[in-house]
Amino acid sequence: MDVTSAVTNQIDVLIVGGGTAGAALAGIIARDSDRNVVLLEAGPDYGPFTGGRWPREMLDARRFGLTHDWGYAGLLGPEHTTPRPFERGRILGGSSSHNGCIARLGHRRDYDRWAELGNDGWDWESVAPAFDRAVRAMRVRQPEDAEATPFQEAFIHAAYRSGIPRVADLNDPDDVSGVGLAPVNIDHGVRWNAAFAYLDPVRERPNLRIIGDTLVDRVELQSGRAVAVEAIIDGLRLRIPAERIVLAGGAYGSPAILLRSGIGPADELSALGITPLHPLPGVGRRLTDHVTIPLLYRGRDELDHAMDDFEATGWLPDEQALGKTRSSRCREAFDLHLYTLSRRDDEGRWFYHLAAANMAPHSHGSVKLTSSDPLAPLAIDHGYLSDPDDEDLAVLADGLEILQEIVATSPLAKLLGDELRAGADPISRAGAPAFIRRHLGIDYHPACTCRMGPAGDEAAVVDASGKLHGLDNLYLCDASIFPTLMRANTNHPAAMVAEKLAGVIGRMG
Repeated sequence: MDVTSAVTNQIDVLIVGGGTAGAALAGIIARDSDRNVVLLEAGPDYGPFTGGRWPREMLDARRFGLTHDWGYAGLLGPEHTTPRPFERGRILGGSSSHNGCIARLGHRRDYDRWAELGNDGWDWESVAPAFDRAVRAMRVRQPEDAEATPFQEAFIHAAYRSGIPRVADLNDPDDVSGVGLAPVNIDHGVRWNAAFAYLDPVRERPNLRIIGDTLVDRVELQSGRAVAVEAIIDGLRLRIPAERIVLAGGAYGSPAILLRSGIGPADELSALGITPLHPLPGVGRRLTDHVTIPLLYRGRDELDHAMDDFEATGWLPDEQALGKTRSSRCREAFDLHLYTLSRRDDEGRWFYHLAAANMAPHSHGSVKLTSSDPLAPLAIDHGYLSDPDDEDLAVLADGLEILQEIVATSPLAKLLGDELRAGADPISRAGAPAFIRRHLGIDYHPACTCRMGPAGDEAAVVDASGKLHGLDNLYLCDASIFPTLMRANTNHPAAMVAEKLAGVIGRMG
């Protein structure tokens, strides 16, 4: 492809970011209209799935593929001073190309709450059809019981015996408790990412152009209207004009582009030498993620041998077994996910990971610039456990207690050794806060940094159509616009947002 001609020809819809939402949006608009669509992705485009060029580790659904990463890093929260990685996929398909493939959608209350916050048309009944389309496109399926590893099977049985009901469908929008195998977007062992789902069927259409290895710096504004983006391709800066511009860079990338464009908190921009062109105080604020507390174990010989035998069959899915339940602080629906992971260490020995995740967090962080240079690192602070009433800490303490009850229940009780960091004695309620703060984990579900809300909401960045408040021709479509974080992984909700907004964004004039 002649990149220069591709980006200088007439572009009706220019989409910045080829992650889950961006890939879905581009594919849907190109399929359903004659609009000329250009999709810019900072990472590589390896072509269609059938082309055979995709790296094996990005296809293999048994493990996370982390070879194409943005290199983001930042702070967990106020008590943590050492930056840690926040891996995100820098490749077509974004993080759907390297994630654990769990296809959770959330609870009805998640989306009804969005509507209650002033976002008409985003209640559960309104978004359910978009979810149905996304689930079909992403080839989501329910794993067979025989696909559960011995560790996953033992966890499910122990959770059931601890009082969590066994359910067949963890995506029931009304359930508040259940354990089982979660739906996954895995097709014959392949991580079926958003690029395969939405772009492969339309790659040959003349109205779609996909350009990889393109880093977008900023959006150009003229008279209150977005008219172009400035991008770096092969080391050269190019101005790319378009009739409509959509940012789909995710919860870290989209606010960063806005801030470099002079859109955001005026004082923050001025301090970096960026002229505030359109003050919007909510840009980069309210960063929200699911915070977790993991427990780590070695297995006894019986479990390790069973895992060896299962692995020898050729299939060892990493994430599938999942429970949802309520803490003592839960106000509605549920607020805890319980899940398992299994790994081998560098010496080939198995170790087993059980985690409790707070699915309704009260704490928030931020994404800020450190420089106007698009290659400079971002200042990311997730603000975990920063809520003043310690609600998040209390929820995780309950989760820790529930996990320990499950581990002490047959059949897990006879299969696992001592927790590797706490030793033989259970972690007490009094000791839980210190243990949680010391061993905090994350779920890699960043969202809400450019939240959707009505014009009267000072923290809102976009309206219910994804359009930026106060500017023409500039839209956002990704997890950054979530008003609040749903009780689910963010991949399929991001695809739902694209399904929901494609008709509005693709409609010109």
